[in-house]
Amino acid sequence: MKINRFLIAGIVVALLQSGVLYAMVEKHAMVLRHGTMITLATEPVDPRDLLRGEYVRLGYGISSVGTDKVTGNKPETTGLIDIYVTVKEGADGRWNFASASWQKRTDIAAGDVQLHGRTLNHSYAVTNDVYAVQYGVERYYLPEGWGQTVEKMQGEHALDAVIAVSKAGDAQISALKYNGRLLYREPAY
Repeated sequence: MKINRFLIAGIVVALLQSGVLYAMVEKHAMVLRHGTMITLATEPVDPRDLLRGEYVRLGYGISSVGTDKVTGNKPETTGLIDIYVTVKEGADGRWNFASASWQKRTDIAAGDVQLHGRTLNHSYAVTNDVYAVQYGVERYYLPEGWGQTVEKMQGEHALDAVIAVSKAGDAQISALKYNGRLLYREPAY
């Protein structure tokens, strides 16, 4: 009788753990499958960290937002705070900054996309009247052997990141492009 209880409890725990892992993977895959695709030009960032595997650090023009460009009521809390940045597609197919707000906007123009970012809310966190915004797409892990090649391309300012953006504004890197050509596509799973 006691063995059956432990067996049932073990099975329930294993199923719960498996469910949590599946939910994490599926959340990432859902954004890649159903998110709005935008293309952002990358900017070089020092990519060295030998302990974390093969990856590149990516910077974007929308990662620096002027303090005078943000509308709404700034949260009073300190630490990481939410910021919502709206981008619009340019003539070259790359998406560029359109506006920013401390609150999620519901009145964005048709065709524009709103990203959910985070920035530090401290007086010392603002440099040159600019907020440093992170969207969760600043680090991209690559298959072994690709890191230095991608770094070189990024240094030539010819590397674009194709970003999938969910309706909530969450972002995932879907692909990398070099001079407009597909370089690497992220598998959904």
